Amino acid sequence: MSRPTVRALRFSLAPHRVALAVTAGRFRSDVRHGGPGSPLRLTDIPRPERPTGWVRIAPDLAGICASDRKYLSVDGLGMTLTALYGFPRGGVVLGHEVVGRVVEADRDSGLSEGDRVVAEPTLGCTPKGFAACDRCTAGDDHLCAHFADKGVLAQGPGFGFDARFGGGWAEELVAPAERVHRVPDGLDDRSAVLTEPTAIAVHAVLRHLPRAGHRVLVVGPGAIGLSLVHALSALVPDAQVTVAGIGHAADDLALRAGATELLHGTRRELVEAAGQLLASDVRGNAVSGPVLEAGFDVVFDAVATPQTIDDAFRMTRPGGTVVLVGTAAKQKVDWSLVWHRELHVGGTVFYGVEDVPATARVPVGRRRAFEVALDVLSDVRPGHLVTHVFPLEESVEAIDTAAAGPGRGAVRVAFAPAG
Repeated sequence: MSRPTVRALRFSLAPHRVALAVTAGRFRSDVRHGGPGSPLRLTDIPRPERPTGWVRIAPDLAGICASDRKYLSVDGLGMTLTALYGFPRGGVVLGHEVVGRVVEADRDSGLSEGDRVVAEPTLGCTPKGFAACDRCTAGDDHLCAHFADKGVLAQGPGFGFDARFGGGWAEELVAPAERVHRVPDGLDDRSAVLTEPTAIAVHAVLRHLPRAGHRVLVVGPGAIGLSLVHALSALVPDAQVTVAGIGHAADDLALRAGATELLHGTRRELVEAAGQLLASDVRGNAVSGPVLEAGFDVVFDAVATPQTIDDAFRMTRPGGTVVLVGTAAKQKVDWSLVWHRELHVGGTVFYGVEDVPATARVPVGRRRAFEVALDVLSDVRPGHLVTHVFPLEESVEAIDTAAAGPGRGAVRVAFAPAG
């Protein structure tokens, strides 16, 4: 007999809880992270429905990422995205970085009970019951025309946004079979749970591909930043990769990931250090601030605060590229260097179908970013980046630890929904 309910961390959108999260949550993290009165509560929810063509998964590990924490603050993603995609009235189960075991699948799905798998959380046209839009047909389902729409089968941009189907922070979830991938034998769970952020990095690198010999800077040695270094090492092995961080806490991790040089600090300190590294003249004065005459060819900013974006513009060569990776809200930034030095600025999040070049160390060709990410992970095996694992019952400590980051020695924090 099937279970009627499963345990889950459910993010409620009841007005009084949302108001409390927005006000008191600014001063007390437990109000947002599962403490008394929080919109995030450990509770029993109906067992997720499994439509035909979908797979039931029991998560073994489910990561806590920056976008999850921004959702918990209610307004952390900014009004534009919140208004565009909204939240379903029934609340959501967050957690989109998932490795788990197949519990139930259709016979023709190619998957069997007990298979270890990862699941792509984004929902394009087909999983919602729409005919494929032009973007999905082209392999750009991360830009699906129906992301904000409620379909016949599902609603929202990802599987956690439909309360019927659950998310990673629960004992079970369901996902479309076409977006479920087997984990290669020998790849440990702590590495496999990093598939989603690695897919983000793979997508960012392949859509803004540096050339051999290019000088590349990755700003922010967190989980996404280190995933970018892994992806660059596997996909563009002849690029020269530098990592910039405020302190030295992640130096060993960045070097282990494949960085060849390290920079530290922000503002003038960082730009001048980059100038010494690149043997570039540093232009500017006390009013303009420093600007590299011959900066990096490509800069991937995995932090995307006003200061890191400003630093990135100052350290990119004329005609170079700045890529903002991940999620950020409205930022006030001086754009004058963009038009004056003709910088190319792009933003990436999610993943689609990618073209892997012949120079890569992983299998080449046109494949889904998740498949490429699993190859990258099998090559580098970065399970050491999952530094903390908590049961669902310890949500406050888990999310506080994730938010503290290097202050608690944390890189990626995960829940173990099965205990």
